[in-house]
Amino acid sequence: MKTGSPPKRLMFSSFLLFFVILANQVGTGLSGFQRIIYQSAGHDAWISVCMAGAWSHLTVGVMLRTLKLNPNMDLYEVHKDLYGRYFGGIINTIVMLYMLTAVMVLSRNYVEMVQTWIFPDLPTWLLSAFLAMLIIYGVLGGIRIVVGIALMSVILTIWLIVFLYFPLRYAEWTHLTPIMEASISELVQGMLKMSLTIVGFEILMFVYPFIRNKEHAPLAAHLGLFTTTIIYVAVMVVTLVYFSPGQLSKTVWATFSLFKIVVFPFLERFEYVAICVWMLVVLPNLMMYMWAASKGIKRIFGWKQKYALYTFALILVVVSIFFKTRIQINTLNDIFSKVALYFVFGYPWVLYAAVLLKRHFQMKRGGI
Repeated sequence: MKTGSPPKRLMFSSFLLFFVILANQVGTGLSGFQRIIYQSAGHDAWISVCMAGAWSHLTVGVMLRTLKLNPNMDLYEVHKDLYGRYFGGIINTIVMLYMLTAVMVLSRNYVEMVQTWIFPDLPTWLLSAFLAMLIIYGVLGGIRIVVGIALMSVILTIWLIVFLYFPLRYAEWTHLTPIMEASISELVQGMLKMSLTIVGFEILMFVYPFIRNKEHAPLAAHLGLFTTTIIYVAVMVVTLVYFSPGQLSKTVWATFSLFKIVVFPFLERFEYVAICVWMLVVLPNLMMYMWAASKGIKRIFGWKQKYALYTFALILVVVSIFFKTRIQINTLNDIFSKVALYFVFGYPWVLYAAVLLKRHFQMKRGGI
């Protein structure tokens, strides 16, 4: 099946893919991923983060190879072309539900973050509704607006990395030794637990047709992945050398706990500022995933995207009310993390093999 390229007015330059990948990977997971990885890999958790980053590069390489064979198709169209209208439609529906679930997970985690640190009595539905309105406003503007928000998100929040200097003044570097004390299986377990935190680059399979100069897309995508990995490794190392093992194993929001020691003469609770700014970090994630989910309705059923957007936003607000306790939210995170592990890190390899196999049979048939 041949698909025409999107209108030029909807396309964006490949260098912006760097910001799309970076913004979509750095989300609520950065606020507290350290404890989860530490429970598996101990003080070698930073190695697990490096391993997860390396596997991400390999997976993106496979994604790009698949997309290069179908340059004007997104994942929904690739499925339809590969599996047929009906079976492809079923798989696309599953993908769409994954995207919608990602929005719910990110949104509910951020709401919990605000409730835990700033407004404990804030109704869940109120902040969820506020986020839903922002998502609708951004997605209705189209993919170029969403990509622009990703660009602004990175520019307006990257300065937060500077404040890692404050906990480094109290660093105990012996916490990192001896290196490679964790076994290979423990390191792999830590790498697998990074799935919820490091996912986000799968959005590449939805925005690829809208990239103007696709020959430069691999460089931008891998640079975005590399930058994200460096950020995660840096945050993990600072966390390991600042917290004692006993503290880290009990600290849910380790990153924001690091911000607690940042004090200025005119501002004592810097973490409040960080949490508010964090909304700019989360918004591109929410908008990208919601854009991809609502795009799925248009691809599968031919409905207008804006109607799907309104419906999904309402579902987001309603469903968020049912997750009230930390245990319920953790359960949601764990389930989504396992699904994301298979969908993001495993399925692209299967898809690439299926695409190559189909092309092989097509070429063989054409040769006959």
